[in-house]
Amino acid sequence: KNMGQRGKSAPNFKVQTNSGGNELTLEETIQRWSHKKPDYKTSNSLQHLLVTVPQTFPPRNDKVEEHEYFAKWKTLDRECFTDVSGDELKPLLQRALRKAKFFLHPDKLPKDLTEDQSLLFQTIWNDVTHQERLTFG
Repeated sequence: KNMGQRGKSAPNFKVQTNSGGNELTLEETIQRWSHKKPDYKTSNSLQHLLVTVPQTFPPRNDKVEEHEYFAKWKTLDRECFTDVSGDELKPLLQRALRKAKFFLHPDKLPKDLTEDQSLLFQTIWNDVTHQERLTFG
């Protein structure tokens, strides 16, 4: 079931506008999460995507309606990949990725998602799996 009303935007996901001065669409909002400034053409790292996924969920993202499924996401601490690299980083990333993919997998998603919720999950899935291929080959 959809739950409640849309929440207010968090400071890091305030209403933003595109170059035309219009409020961002859901697609543009997700692009800004998944890609680096200033032109949003270069993908963020897998670590960044995994840690910041909750920023794409309501109430932080007011482009998407609330749903009880969002609360099931297990947030990763921003520090979990700090001071770790190479052979130590790979198993940590793989474990976090496995959990994220289980949560985001199209077959595991609730059947009652709205169009915007489905688009959000599909886009996050695509971005995370694309970055997985770039990271691990």
